[in-house]
Amino acid sequence: MKTQKLLTPLALAMVAMLSVGAHADSSGANASIVDAQNNEGNEAVNDSVTNNALVDGSLGGASGNVGVNVAAGDNNQQANAAAIATADSAFVFGFIGTGTSAQASIDVDQANHHNEVENQGVPNTAALTNSANGTSGNMGINVAAGNSNQQKNDMAVASSETAYTANASVNVYQNSHDNLVSNESLGGSHGGWGWGGGGSQPSVPVVNSAVLGNSLVNVSGNVGANVAAGSGNQQSNSLAIAAGCTACGSL
Repeated sequence: MKTQKLLTPLALAMVAMLSVGAHADSSGANASIVDAQNNEGNEAVNDSVTNNALVDGSLGGASGNVGVNVAAGDNNQQANAAAIATADSAFVFGFIGTGTSAQASIDVDQANHHNEVENQGVPNTAALTNSANGTSGNMGINVAAGNSNQQKNDMAVASSETAYTANASVNVYQNSHDNLVSNESLGGSHGGWGWGGGGSQPSVPVVNSAVLGNSLVNVSGNVGANVAAGSGNQQSNSLAIAAGCTACGSL
């Protein structure tokens, strides 16, 4: 049996900051996230294994910045990133800057290619149940069971009270090609195993279950949740916000 991971209500994982930049000065505010997930040239053979990634009864009432990654299987990639920059040049530097700007950008590249997965009688279950209800703030949740799954949650916020311009951009690239996945049942007419002194074993199929149940109720803020079961899934949630000064033209 592959490793099974269960997140208890008290097990909180704070956000992982990967390829994140935040900068604020008299010229404005800049928040950026640049990240890449590359999964290539891997081979996995799963024979009568069970992959369970479960988040149950967790994160209730959480607030602030929270990132959760739970994975079972092989070669799964998960990440949560947040960048926040804020500037008020009049308050910090004693003058109102001219030509300032607020820039928020997110660039994500997910590449999944030339991977081979062979599953024989493998149940993959990824579940988010009874969790993250009544939460607020920025929350990223990734739950994956299987092989070569890629999941991302990103948020970039830039705010400048003296910015004449505000720009927010999100670029997400997902490339998946030249992958081979074989799903076969075990037992029955396929396996030919002995069972009970000469009979055949009941067939055990490959079952992929991604479950989201009774979760994310009464949430507020920015919430990204990815739940995937199987092989080669790519998921991404991104939010970029840039805020400037609506009255700066009269200054």
